[in-house]
Amino acid sequence: MNVLSLPKAAAALEYKALRLPATLLEKQVVVRFLAEESALRLGFEKALGTLDAKAGSLLGNDGLESRGRALRLRSQVLGKAVELETKAEARKAKADAKLKAEKQSAEQTREQARRAQRDGVQEALREEQAEKRRVEQEAKARLQAEKKRVEDEARAKAQAVTAQLEAQEQRIDQVTKARTAAPKAQLSDAVAEKKAADAERAKADRLAKLAADEKETRRAARG
Repeated sequence: MNVLSLPKAAAALEYKALRLPATLLEKQVVVRFLAEESALRLGFEKALGTLDAKAGSLLGNDGLESRGRALRLRSQVLGKAVELETKAEARKAKADAKLKAEKQSAEQTREQARRAQRDGVQEALREEQAEKRRVEQEAKARLQAEKKRVEDEARAKAQAVTAQLEAQEQRIDQVTKARTAAPKAQLSDAVAEKKAADAERAKADRLAKLAADEKETRRAARG
């Protein structure tokens, strides 16, 4: 076994032990009881993915790093999708409420027209009915236009977010490669320095032994 790999192996075991509570929480609670698009679950998975990606990068564990990046990317994409869908639903609800209000207004107009008809004002009734049709047609046209605008905006934002996440992943890969190059060079320097230190230590030991032998020889000569 390579002696230099022992610290990473020990750190990997330590990280696995530290991650165990989060793993149990994910399997027993998050996956079982939280919806896939739940904000709480997405936040948990994003944090866990970021932690795994960083740990995998530091430990040189490509599988852990890749799995962490994938989990983080998935939570980010789903989070953005949920956010866009929520906004789209809110805008649709607003448009529906507006249409409902306009329909209620039209219903009030119809009631007024019926009262006018009962009073013998036939012309007012025809005008109110024409107004009702115009309002409904305009409301329907506005609703369709708003729905299309919301869908187009949501689609464009989702595409922009996806492109941003892909660019971010590429930057992370570049930074990771740059960071791993420096430790390798430092490791080579450390090995060279250790060899030089060992050689100097051996030389010092030989000189100390020669000095001791010389001292013993002189002592024997005096005796």
